[in-house]
Amino acid sequence: MDSGSSVAVVRDSAELSSTRVVLVDGQRLFRQALSALLAGQGEYTVVGETGCADEALELIATLQPAVVITELQLSGGSGVELIAQIHARFPKVAILVLTTVRARDAVATIRRAGALGYLLKDCAGTQLRAALRDVACGRWHQSRIASTRTTCAPLRDPNVSTRAAYLTERQRQILRSVARGYGTREIAKMLGVSVRAIHQQRERLRATLQLNSTAELTRFAVREGFAEEGPRAL
Repeated sequence: MDSGSSVAVVRDSAELSSTRVVLVDGQRLFRQALSALLAGQGEYTVVGETGCADEALELIATLQPAVVITELQLSGGSGVELIAQIHARFPKVAILVLTTVRARDAVATIRRAGALGYLLKDCAGTQLRAALRDVACGRWHQSRIASTRTTCAPLRDPNVSTRAAYLTERQRQILRSVARGYGTREIAKMLGVSVRAIHQQRERLRATLQLNSTAELTRFAVREGFAEEGPRAL
């Protein structure tokens, strides 16, 4: 996954009169394809792009887009946290989520954070254009297909769960340890707490993430990259 960023240069009056867009997505090829698609519409100009959450705010401050299109799965931070930060710092910027995340609570979560639209990446081009027009005008947009799939999606969706964005640092420490294969007693010793306390924390984690077993918790921790997190490792 490429987390590099690039900034487009506005070249002519036609581009100056179009809606300025910044893309935030970890896949460079997807950003390039989306940029080309929007350029072909004539209504939008992608003035900048990045794959990292921690680069996005600086890019938005510099380029002053009208719309930000972002994925929820980003390197360098949570997509939900990024939405909240954009909304707080740039309240006039419309935020459209274009994502693969199908967790049931994703729509409510991103709307609370400040986004104005939610689309799945396999949406049609007509749906994307409709969503962009709505959010650019300050209207909430959620495609009917996205709504249906989100409602029907299992709570334990194999895609990244937006619930992980709200974990405490202690919970993330435990997930890092679980992902690295440490047992309960080892984690308790490293954190300087009782074995019972770690058991309780793991049960809370399972409840928060809506996972059925320790094995599911371990798979979640590994899949979401907690084993590679640093430098806050234990």
